[in-house]
Amino acid sequence: MKAIEISQQKEVIEVITEHIKTSAVYCFGSNDMAYISNRKVYPEQCMHKEYLHLYLLVFVSETIENSSNDISDKIKTKTQGALTATILLHHVQSLESLGHDQQFFFWQIMQNAELLFQDINNPPYLNISETPKRNLKLASNYVGSRRNIINTIWDWVYNDDDASSSDEVKMFALHQIVEQTCLSLIRVFTGYTPSHFAMEHLFSLCEYFSSITADFFPRHTKEDRDMFSLLKQQSHVLRFAKANDVDYLYYQLMEERCGKFRKQANILVQDELDRLEKAEKEENEKIK
Repeated sequence: MKAIEISQQKEVIEVITEHIKTSAVYCFGSNDMAYISNRKVYPEQCMHKEYLHLYLLVFVSETIENSSNDISDKIKTKTQGALTATILLHHVQSLESLGHDQQFFFWQIMQNAELLFQDINNPPYLNISETPKRNLKLASNYVGSRRNIINTIWDWVYNDDDASSSDEVKMFALHQIVEQTCLSLIRVFTGYTPSHFAMEHLFSLCEYFSSITADFFPRHTKEDRDMFSLLKQQSHVLRFAKANDVDYLYYQLMEERCGKFRKQANILVQDELDRLEKAEKEENEKIK
């Protein structure tokens, strides 16, 4: 993992601890990122900007609504875009009652990640007697439940030939298909079950271990970003929607992307489950 410069690390910690009562901050990954800054005037002078994206696990001793998003925004602003962050924010009390996979995820980070900050008077404590292990049966059941939901929605969307059907409603069905698929990917590859479900957040978590969301849903061009804006909308937008709010060609392209994404994600998930089960079996044989 690329080390954070001392000055930047100080700024990150200040943003977090000034916003919320913090027990500890772990940096468990980073990605070098880049984007093109387009100009309407003199477009040939577009700027290529680079920044570092951090993955931070933050344990806190209080609850403030929307803290994850607010902290992410403040980090980007304070570092003038040099740093961005995906924030996993959890109350220290959550460590007292964890499922197997979540316990494994937290333990891995607390053991191996870079500790950026810790409150010596109130450090996070994982009360375990032995090294946590993945519960592959529960993970498989979780994936099975997600697939059942995805298949139900997909059968309705893909097999609906009624010309009067609303593309606006179908777009939110595609949103659910992508969300459920991301949840399966994240659970299988990391053991983590998200508590925040904004599409940007789920895509960022997927991009911690795979490029699949960036490959199928790029956000480089204006058209890409316009399509992503449609995909990430929450269902409450339907309260104010009009007929044909969604461009038909955009919808058709999004349906095609979602179908391919779903198929490729299923392959990745199954391959990873098979790999984990094989590794678990080999480990059990060594113990015997």
